[in-house]
Amino acid sequence: MLINGSVIVVKLRRNIVFPFYWKYIKNSNALSCYKILSNHQWNTLEENKKIQQKKLYQMIRYATQNIPYYKKIIKEHNIQFSEDSIFDDIKKFPILTKDVIRNHFDELYKFRDRTYYQNTSGGSTGEPVVFYQDAQYFGWATANKIIFNEWAGRKLGEPMVKLWGSFQDILRGGQGFEGYIRQQLSGVIILNSDRMTEKDEYQYVQRINNIKPCLILAFTNSIDELARFIQEHHLSIYSPHAIMTTAGVLYPEVRSRIEKVFCTTIFNRYGSQEVSDIACNCEKDQGLHLIPDIHYLEIVDEKGKEVKPGKSGEIIITLLTNYTMPLIRYKVGDRGILSDKNNQCGRGLPLLEKVVGRIRGNFKNKFGDHINGGVFIDLFYFQENIKQFQIIQETVDSIVINLVLMDKAKLKNKNVKFKEINQKIWKIMGHKTNVNYNIVDEIKPSPSGKFMYSFSKIMS
Repeated sequence: MLINGSVIVVKLRRNIVFPFYWKYIKNSNALSCYKILSNHQWNTLEENKKIQQKKLYQMIRYATQNIPYYKKIIKEHNIQFSEDSIFDDIKKFPILTKDVIRNHFDELYKFRDRTYYQNTSGGSTGEPVVFYQDAQYFGWATANKIIFNEWAGRKLGEPMVKLWGSFQDILRGGQGFEGYIRQQLSGVIILNSDRMTEKDEYQYVQRINNIKPCLILAFTNSIDELARFIQEHHLSIYSPHAIMTTAGVLYPEVRSRIEKVFCTTIFNRYGSQEVSDIACNCEKDQGLHLIPDIHYLEIVDEKGKEVKPGKSGEIIITLLTNYTMPLIRYKVGDRGILSDKNNQCGRGLPLLEKVVGRIRGNFKNKFGDHINGGVFIDLFYFQENIKQFQIIQETVDSIVINLVLMDKAKLKNKNVKFKEINQKIWKIMGHKTNVNYNIVDEIKPSPSGKFMYSFSKIMS
């Protein structure tokens, strides 16, 4: 095996492989962005707010001069703004929802260069949307990940394991040679968590023990499932410096179980496909730090009015790094609480006290394999007539899919490719699985406000 955590290999990655890769292969400014974030985290909170103020003003000025949708918005709402008053002025802009993006998509972007690419929201609200990102956004997003990993104790080049979903790898039968080489050079080994058989889980435990990662980055429900497996089978597992969870609510009992099994500290990261990583806790664990260079975050009530720290509300994000498709006051779909605590770590970064996110549940097929509920997101990417979806496992061989369509009449034109979706479901759940579709008018969140976009009635 090529990969190891020796000092020489780590230094080669950090000082030669990574700089060469990002600069000459990816043509990315990721490492220069990383240096900026690394320095700015130790500014005072007031200094970082000044930086954020300038970036927020620059983004809004650009959007209102170049993006048709925002040109129309400032004219219709007669919005005036200046750098000095931008934190107040931004509240004059309407909240950007997924429906607005769908209805005004062609008015929301402008290509500045050839670095743009198409992406889609994670679908974790059950409402996937398409959008554009660019190289500048990607560089800042990558730098942000490096910073968050550092807080958890992992420096560039050190071995890391990602217990991560890859539905396409399941369909292809593996990641291929290119993916393997990329993992060896980066020091980041991906263990596919979208479908974990008992054999997989045994192998994952063995690989973690062999790799001895500094950090394990994992979907919350995936690392919890592996922790349960290790407990039930009385296995020994290497204790990394830290585990970082994401893409799910880290409940206290889940945190306790993972910490007990792996004998390590848990870090919690929050983000979304649309705006990348948003917040993460540091070693002091007082809350989740926000990055003022990248996002401006508001918490608002049901009327769109800002709430005070300590009060729960909708998370609204303005992305400061993607000029190709500016997202101003974007409604992510989660609820959160801002904190007004003084940081004990010395970082001049705002704190998000808590996030109440969407819930993805684990499924189990008749073979006993554990299926990450998030695997079903891919099935609804780029299905243009689907507004919202929810997948429910009723029994081991029965799945119900609730769909809210933008236009029910389009069903006759087969805009939703049910046969193709069924084939993919059968590949991971078994060919005798019954898949039933319900066309509904609305899918409501639970009484607690959480949106359960995939859950199983047979899993505890």
